[in-house]
Amino acid sequence: MISRIARIYRIFGTGFGFVYFALMCLMLAVTVFPIGLIRRQSRLSNEAWAQGWTQVGTSSFFSVLRFLRIAELECPDLDRLAKPGQLFVANHPTLIDAIAFMALLPQIDCVIKASHATNPILAGIVAAAGYIPNANGTQLVEDSIERLNLGRSLVIFPEGTRSEPNGLNPFSRGAAHVALRAGVDPVPVTIRCEPATLYRGRAWWDVPDGKFRMTLEVGEPISLDALLPEPLPMPRAARVVTTAMTEHFERRLNIG
Repeated sequence: MISRIARIYRIFGTGFGFVYFALMCLMLAVTVFPIGLIRRQSRLSNEAWAQGWTQVGTSSFFSVLRFLRIAELECPDLDRLAKPGQLFVANHPTLIDAIAFMALLPQIDCVIKASHATNPILAGIVAAAGYIPNANGTQLVEDSIERLNLGRSLVIFPEGTRSEPNGLNPFSRGAAHVALRAGVDPVPVTIRCEPATLYRGRAWWDVPDGKFRMTLEVGEPISLDALLPEPLPMPRAARVVTTAMTEHFERRLNIG
């Protein structure tokens, strides 16, 4: 009986957390982000300003989950994560991986699913913060390079969607193309969620038996010079870099 009551509590607590997140997004969209229209700053300046407010909102979301004893968010290497101008590549085990980056960093450009740009709840944040939809691969690469050239940090999830339980989806080559063309060594961030929840095919109300913990582990940059001592055509170079990224995460997650 006690375990059943605890489970019901976690379901309602999780639901409350997502309702809070939705209301927070809508509140920012109708009260804070419109101020960007009258700031008379550049588009990129307004995006960075909106991302700062997004951190306030998303970090409060994780604070609510922590207060309800639903979830914890940890990053042992936060100082390394916070260094500006980095290209992060990360695995994608849960529904809230991008939100974790937003909560930890006052400036982070995110490559997101194209459907988020038209989602009634998320569209305001996506537009104001300038997050990059993954609908057009060529435009995605160009927009990503622009942000990195401006000294901003960017996160890409090469799987493109949430991972399968205990596995990885095939990595697309978009992140490799961005790294190669921008001349930036990608920094792998391994996301762990224990116990596993919110993964692909699992409903939000299918809660784990206890509080889950999300941990972001920042790895050493993947050296492009070490991978490619000799110049290669871009398609081959992108394959080499993508393979190195995949192998890094397979090692870290003990896959294969």
